[in-house]
Amino acid sequence: MMPLIRAKFRKRKGVPYSIEQLSGRQFRCRHCNQIFYQEKLLDAHIQSVLRTKDPKNSKVDPSAPELSTTVDVRLLYTQDIKDRLQRQWLRLRKGDQYDGV
Repeated sequence: MMPLIRAKFRKRKGVPYSIEQLSGRQFRCRHCNQIFYQEKLLDAHIQSVLRTKDPKNSKVDPSAPELSTTVDVRLLYTQDIKDRLQRQWLRLRKGDQYDGV
């Protein structure tokens, strides 16, 4: 499953904004710096690497991210459907309103 950002859409004093929550997981092969959205795909990739290379000579790709570095992530931006279905019962701050996107 591709990581998701669920968004709740609001307006404050006429200015639209969103409340976003990140969910989901992704897996990275540090040997080739390739991304997988399912663990079984990662397992299949690791098996193919093991068939073609000596595991003792497998090194970390120099382009793989290191700790404390910024990483670009591909994700899907979606509307929080639960929020949309419950819009008539929302507790909003004073001056806020539901943005019926």
